[in-house]
Amino acid sequence: MATEELVTEQFKFLGIEVSKEVLSKCVSICTEYDVDAETFIEQWMAFSLTTLNGASPTLDNLELLEKREFSKRSASRLTAVANEVTHSSTGRSLTVYGAPVAKQSENELLSNYMTTTPKRIKIECETGPKQNELHPATYSPKVEHSVKYTSRTNQGTVVHSFGEDKLVEVITNTTALDNLLELNIVQVPNDDGELYNKAKYGFELLHEKASVFDNHIRYISQCIMKKNGFSETVSVRHKTQTEVLVAGRIECDADARLNSKSVILQGTWEDSLSQTVPLDLDSVQQYSLFPGQVVVVRGINPRGNKFVARELFCDAARPVPDPTSDITNTLKGTLSMVVAAGPYTTSNNMSYEPLKDFIAYLNTHKPHVVIMTGPFVDCEHEKVKDNSMAETYKSFFDKLIDSLADIGNTSPFTKIYIVSSHKDAFHVNIYPTPPYSSRKKYPNIQFLPDPSTLNINGYIVGITSYDVLMSINQEEISHGSVGDKLSRLSGHVLRQQCYYPTAGSLGSLAADGSLWAAHAQLPATPHILVVPSNFRYFVKEVNGCIVINPEHLSKGAGGGTFARLVVRPPTEDKTNSNIAAQIVRI
Repeated sequence: MATEELVTEQFKFLGIEVSKEVLSKCVSICTEYDVDAETFIEQWMAFSLTTLNGASPTLDNLELLEKREFSKRSASRLTAVANEVTHSSTGRSLTVYGAPVAKQSENELLSNYMTTTPKRIKIECETGPKQNELHPATYSPKVEHSVKYTSRTNQGTVVHSFGEDKLVEVITNTTALDNLLELNIVQVPNDDGELYNKAKYGFELLHEKASVFDNHIRYISQCIMKKNGFSETVSVRHKTQTEVLVAGRIECDADARLNSKSVILQGTWEDSLSQTVPLDLDSVQQYSLFPGQVVVVRGINPRGNKFVARELFCDAARPVPDPTSDITNTLKGTLSMVVAAGPYTTSNNMSYEPLKDFIAYLNTHKPHVVIMTGPFVDCEHEKVKDNSMAETYKSFFDKLIDSLADIGNTSPFTKIYIVSSHKDAFHVNIYPTPPYSSRKKYPNIQFLPDPSTLNINGYIVGITSYDVLMSINQEEISHGSVGDKLSRLSGHVLRQQCYYPTAGSLGSLAADGSLWAAHAQLPATPHILVVPSNFRYFVKEVNGCIVINPEHLSKGAGGGTFARLVVRPPTEDKTNSNIAAQIVRI
């Protein structure tokens, strides 16, 4: 609904100042003809430029606008159905199913700028219970549903549990939680105190990107050396028959997958002028390496053209912060949290049945915090690729957000944090990915970039929507490693202090170097790390951090899983004993 504040904001955005009387007239027109402030201002600008030579809004000009545009439009709507024909001189008509009423004004507005109309579009608005259907407008009256999803019998099944038994029982007992829990949730800035909201990308020069990665090598290697009590390193090309330490970044010497014979080490500009040297790993008893990893290596280099490694060091992990360090920001009660990862519809349709069931779960269980990661409109979905949608990807995303915002009616204390994804069809394909934007702002929904770090009353929660575990796994080589593979892959993220440690390697994601250095680094080892992946769901403790892979809310044509957690106030025991989690089938 248009208000004087919204109309004033739209005019100020265009650099136009208007009087109180003109504002009242604008609001009156918006109310009478059921248009929002943004649409009204767009209509005024089009009318002013084409009819009034760009004149400012006055009472007389607004009356002329109302007479020529809005009154004529209102009359045309009443006769639209009677005058609709199945054929026109320019081609067959197209019927759009599932579009809201507001779409008509948009089509009429666009028609003011068109000289010819190749196809007539007839919009059929859904009424009754179908308004709650979460599917995009299409050219087909038939809405497909996934038989595999609707016929499943394991919905709500708990497939994995983590934590103390007494704390796990609290997860399912929603009546034991305090809805009035006072929460202080803030996004953690980077080391420079900056938050990632909007930024230019794709403008960096090659030497600037090289400098970014060189600084990263130097910083992480210094952290490794400090942790192990080392003092100095030498050039990777330094000839020596006595053991020395060198620092650098793991790379592959060919356009292929890394193997034990193709490992090279790129040194820093300060020590090695960014030169590379082949690594001989035959004498190393245990290692786990991947392109982009920063390491410190102990060994010899007799001829200067091959470094014979004896031992590798790669642990630069920061300590897990004390959740009671700030006594004014300490959790006072048991926190309930739900985590889900996209895609939110099955692969064979756009009916978003998993998302509807997830919203129903949230309305029933009323968690304090909900974390959702993209994609919401997956660019790899077959229905997105075949261009069968009759509305823009962005407008449909706004529709999904509207449905999530309705949770505030049944659970006003639930806060929803939505992390962006580079795989969304309506968003930018760059990493780090800036936060989404929506036409409407809701008090219970906040958009976050990918990756993000939250501070929830002293508990640090790290979140990324990118499948970093699979990215590392595709390039990693390992020898003599102990423990399970998923813990090792998750440990790489923590030990390299980076949400995306493979950046810059062959075949990696499109990453902006300066943004990656500024906003893809871990400000601290989090208490909880959310890493959605195509790997099987898991909840594990790794280096004092609870790593959660909720998998995806939908898997192919069937349903997927999500995670639910409880976090109790910190005690003298280990922090991980205060966290319990379950993986649940949707």
